Amino acid sequence: MLEIPEAATLARQARDTLVGREIVSAVAGSSPHGFAFYTGDPSTYGPRLTGQRITGATSSAGYLELATDDWNLAFFDGARVRLVDAGAARPAKHQLLCELDDGRALVTTVQMYAGILLLPDPEWDDDPYYDAARTAPSPLTGAFTVAHLRALAAEARPALSAKALLATEQRIPGLGNGCLQDVLFTAGVHPRRKVRTLDDADLVRLHRAVVDVLTAMTDGGGRDTERDLFDRPGGYATLLSAKTLERPCPVCGSGIVRTAYLGGNVYFCPVCQPE
Repeated sequence: MLEIPEAATLARQARDTLVGREIVSAVAGSSPHGFAFYTGDPSTYGPRLTGQRITGATSSAGYLELATDDWNLAFFDGARVRLVDAGAARPAKHQLLCELDDGRALVTTVQMYAGILLLPDPEWDDDPYYDAARTAPSPLTGAFTVAHLRALAAEARPALSAKALLATEQRIPGLGNGCLQDVLFTAGVHPRRKVRTLDDADLVRLHRAVVDVLTAMTDGGGRDTERDLFDRPGGYATLLSAKTLERPCPVCGSGIVRTAYLGGNVYFCPVCQPE
């Protein structure tokens, strides 16, 4: 899933390799997927993108955005965007395929669910998720302050959990269940711990963990549980994930626990992260 580190990594790689390339042909929706979301009819993507030159690449929270002469392509959630070499076989199934003028192809497939948006589109002008991604303070910048996190906690329901505070309702756009595990572990906070039990020292630790962990993940080229533009795993070694479940806690040596909570698995050390 695209979260802040992966979107930022893909945007950096796209700026280095795709800017200036022309899209010589494109097709969207050739492999129907019930949870691939487009702006309007995907059959219109090909005519609109063909002949367009890629002029820029940016990220906003968990959104990857590619600018062309006339359009903006935005990808989010389970959109897996990768570059296929000239002469290499294209995947049989894809949700967007853009052939480039250097013989390579930009291929997007959907894992679970994803958005592949061709903007501007009136339908997305007032979309709260997209707007939040572009306007909320990013943990990768100084705009994401302790005061901002304090305000989020103060506005939250007291019974809300730490996971819900950080990773739901677009309070911190681009911080999802994947990155959350290492953030909470670094802060020593249990995913189910209630917001009402967090004192100011807890919030200061949480803020520092959000900033430090997401920065390390981004600097490392994304998490090792995800893949980059060149189909390589990210260089940040996750502390708590499906890849590390069988290993002992890296701090105390206790067994790591995995359990389903709030629509996804959470991983935690019951010693280092008491509930």
